[in-house]
Formats: sequence, structure tokens, C-alpha cells
Amino acid sequence: MPKYSQVFLADAGICRRIVSALDAEAFDRVVEIGPGGGALTAFLFPKYGPRLKAVEIDKALVPALNAKFPGLEVVNADFLGLDLEAAAGPGRVAFIGNLPYECSTAILDKVLAFPRLAAAVFMFQKEVARKTLASPGAADYGVLTLQTAARAEASLLTDVKAGSFRPVPAVDSSVVVFRPRRYFSDEAAEARFRALIRKGFMHRRKTLVNSLGLCGVDKAAAAAALHKAGYGPTARAQELSLEGFAALSEALQGPL
Repeated sequence: MPKYSQVFLADAGICRRIVSALDAEAFDRVVEIGPGGGALTAFLFPKYGPRLKAVEIDKALVPALNAKFPGLEVVNADFLGLDLEAAAGPGRVAFIGNLPYECSTAILDKVLAFPRLAAAVFMFQKEVARKTLASPGAADYGVLTLQTAARAEASLLTDVKAGSFRPVPAVDSSVVVFRPRRYFSDEAAEARFRALIRKGFMHRRKTLVNSLGLCGVDKAAAAAALHKAGYGPTARAQELSLEGFAALSEALQGPL
């Protein structure tokens, strides 16, 4: 396995389809996260030229990228450590990439928080992708689903078999398209919501009231707030929609 546990996409047809997902979006610049060997870059750079910037953590890969794509700006940095306001460039920004499995959700969270986000097209481990797309009541529905839904609309582009990568990973992948939306206009309200869902799903087999109680929330207050939000006392976290959790967060008094 290469340094940083990268797996590189080797299917040109899949690369073309991923890049074409940006065709319907309006943006000023594109940032590719983790170009690796340049499989996606080979389709992005001819299309976007100087509007494209690539962020690659592995300095050993940068010389080959510079040689293969003369004129492409390649930033050798950990994306999670970047100041996106400074690094992304002016205007609305689209992000694209085959994300490393071990930090894909952290990268997604950072991108969805970026105020000038136009769209994002990301490849994840299939299991993680399903969590961004799940509906209330589904086994995959949880914190990642709700955090994502509060900031974007997510749609599945395609599934990608493990054999499309080199080296071949142990799991399949999926590509998801994210289009920004802001459910919460107030940052404090969103922070409260995020704290609530983390506690609500901490013990997902228990009722939501009991899960919150085990996380330090007064159970009587939680039951009253749940009733006010339109749910019964036996409701579990996976039954509540984004709107339901937002209403519960608003109805609950005191710190979370």
C-alpha cells in the first residue's frame, strides 16, 4: 500500500463520469483534493486549465504531477490544515476528489462549511457514502447523515467496484455529489443541533430520551421537548428527521 494509504483510480471511464458531474454546476474555480497519480486531473486540467488547483499531501507525488500537467498549480499540503479562504482563490469554488478513507468525513465537513462552496463531487468508501445519503429509519442514518443534510443536498452519482483501483482495496466505493444549502442561518443554532445529534445517537439502540439522559441531558426536559417537537416518548434517534432534530434542539433548554 502506498504512503498515506492511497488507492489510485485506474478506470478512465469512471474518471470521465466523475469529472462530468461538474458540467451542470456554476463556479469560478476547482480544487482537486488528493490528485495522486493524476487520473482525475487528466480530465480536469484540459477542461479547467488555470481555474484548477490541486492539493496533494504526498510530496513524492508532486514532481510527477508537475511534469504531467505543466502549468497546474499543485499545493503540497494536508488539505485539513489549509486555510481555504486563502488557498481556494476568489469566487465560488467546486471541490472534487477521490478522498482518502481515513479522513474523508473530516474533509467533507470542512468543505461543506466553506461559505463559497458551489458544489463538491467526492468518492468515499461505499459504507460512508451510504451514511451521507440515508433516510430516517435506515440502518445507515445517523450523525453524518444529519450533519451533511444541514449543509448540502447529497445525491449518488455512481458506485465504483474495488477492481477499478490500484492497489485494489478491500471495499467498494461510491461517488456522491453535494450541492450547498444552509438549513441553519444561525451558527449557534447549528452548533447546538450538532451537539444534540451526537448525544442522541450515542446509544442508538435506546430511546432518544434515554440516550440523551445517559449523555447528561435532563430526561424530563428531553421528554417534554420531544413531545413539543411532535414525537412520542419511545422515539429513537434514527426516527427523527433533520427538521425533527432542529425542532427538538430549539425546544430543549439549557446547555448541550
